[in-house]
Amino acid sequence: MALTHDDLREAFRSAGYQLWLVGGALRDRLLGIASKDIDYATDALPDAVEELLRGLGAEVSTVGKRFGTIGVRIDGEWVEITTFRGDSYAGGTRWPEVRFGRSIEEDLARRDFTITAFAENAHTGEWLDLFGGEADLRAGIIRAVGDPATRFREDPLRILRGIRFVSQLGFRLEPATGAAMRETAHLIDTLSQERITGELDRLLQGAAPGAGLEALRTTGALAFALPELAGMPGCEQNRFHRFDVWGHSVATVEAIAVTPGTLRLRRWAALLHDLGKPAVRHRKPNGEWGFYRHETVGAELAEALLERLRLGRAESQRIVLLVRRHMDRPDPADRRAVRRFMAKLGGHWRDLLALKRADNASHTYDDTAYHDALEAACARAEAEEAAALRAESPLSGDDLVELFGRPPGPWVGVIKRELSRAVLDGDLAPGDREGAIALARAKLGPRPSAPPQPGSSPR
Repeated sequence: MALTHDDLREAFRSAGYQLWLVGGALRDRLLGIASKDIDYATDALPDAVEELLRGLGAEVSTVGKRFGTIGVRIDGEWVEITTFRGDSYAGGTRWPEVRFGRSIEEDLARRDFTITAFAENAHTGEWLDLFGGEADLRAGIIRAVGDPATRFREDPLRILRGIRFVSQLGFRLEPATGAAMRETAHLIDTLSQERITGELDRLLQGAAPGAGLEALRTTGALAFALPELAGMPGCEQNRFHRFDVWGHSVATVEAIAVTPGTLRLRRWAALLHDLGKPAVRHRKPNGEWGFYRHETVGAELAEALLERLRLGRAESQRIVLLVRRHMDRPDPADRRAVRRFMAKLGGHWRDLLALKRADNASHTYDDTAYHDALEAACARAEAEEAAALRAESPLSGDDLVELFGRPPGPWVGVIKRELSRAVLDGDLAPGDREGAIALARAKLGPRPSAPPQPGSSPR
């Protein structure tokens, strides 16, 4: 039988341990948001928590045990139970070293922000809000508990976590908290890349990503969390843009249309699509700023950045592809051009169209009619010419070797690409082997009648 929250509460009560519901679940309840982020705090030490849970026959995780946290599956969801935190962290380390406390009051005093420093006694229902978190929730404010600079020195990840809350909740930073972030932003360099990337990823997937990105800039955290983007703010553009490169990129992130399945890919692509502009900016003869090849340079920079962030190989490759191709502008009336455009995108043409539309949102001109025409042309090609879009050579490498009596070599790949291109362009029907043979012979000539004699000279 699956463990329930009632089972958990009764087990801790019977064993004489305190159990408090804390953090995000209480915040979300007050905001009227459904939450699966269930965390408990207890005076029981980690070994005792693990022993108690295993005695219940529960599914247990000890991955976070050195930080005082034991995971347990309850009602099909993972829940964390953490021993009260003590008076300090060991600052300046990649992973915080916690000290255990004795009371829920001490634990709450060491939490990061007031809007997560609530507690509810799981046994009695007693409610604790020692730092005005409910009032800050109503006001939409992110405020550190106690001295903010101390909180951020204890664990600099709290800087990024607070900025992430700006994005997720649409809240604003309390002035003293924002000032302390600026004072301690350099400590982000002491964090592991895994922790930094996790917060940046959540920030970009928030409900108000533009506000979160602006908070990243104004606190100085951008230069340490994403130094590759530090050249964007203040990089002036030409008359076709309303904002500098940073403002335009933030506006594109805000404007891009997303679904749950495309949210991560499209937001990252929107943020990075003009990454190459600061590196290639130059004055044109007419005095305008130019950004020649910024999409190519940007793709190279994005690839290196995403590798450093360890965002995931498959997702990173798709983001880089969208950055590289975001300036492509095929003629919607040219069937071949549309096919080629779609073939280069490996099935992600809708993602690129979404990026192009969002990119246009902060231009000084309206390209909607073009994007509508291109989208219609792509949809028509996808519906009517699916086989051609796969651009598969009707002849395999083995077919070509047998047909021409030549040993395998680079020539096989060259001919297969020619045949694939012919299918894509509509010059060769998908699966047309006879036509493919004729086209291959035109490229290579007829099959030799006999192998050349040793020592003979080619004519």
